[in-house]
Amino acid sequence: MKHRFSAAWLALGCLTLTLPPEGRAELPPAVYAQEHRQAPYALELLVRSVHRTGSVAAGQQLQVVAQVLEVKRQPAGARLKPGDQIRLSYGLPPARPQGWAGPSPVPPLEPGERVPAWLSPDPAGPGRFQPAAGGRSFGPSLEAVVEPTP
Repeated sequence: MKHRFSAAWLALGCLTLTLPPEGRAELPPAVYAQEHRQAPYALELLVRSVHRTGSVAAGQQLQVVAQVLEVKRQPAGARLKPGDQIRLSYGLPPARPQGWAGPSPVPPLEPGERVPAWLSPDPAGPGRFQPAAGGRSFGPSLEAVVEPTP
C-alpha cells in the first residue's frame, strides 16, 4: 500500500512538472480555424497607424487605424465597404519567459502592413473592432482546417 501511495505522488509530481506555466498550452490549428469561421468580420486591411501604450515588460495596449481593402464577410445589416477606416484595440501580453508555452498572442501590426483580419465588434462603439481569433486574428485563413478524426 505504501508503494502505491508513493507512486501516485510521483506521477502527480511528474504531471505537474510537464504542464506549461499557468497550465496553458498552444492551441491546435483546428481551434483557430473554428474561431476564423465564427468571426463576424473577415476583412483585408491596410494598417495606417499604430499607437502603443504601456511597456513590453508589463504588456502593451495597441490602438490601430486601418483602411478596409476588401470585405470578405460581415453580419447582415453591417455596412463596411472598401475604403472605410476602422479602429482596432487589443492588448499585447508581457514578454514571456524562455520556453513558455501558451496560446499564441495577437501579433502587433505595423503601419503599411496589408493583412487578412478576423474581427469582432468592440463594445467601445461603432467603427471599432477587436481580434476574434486570438493569435491567429491576422494572417492566412485557417477556415478550411478541420479537427482530425480519430
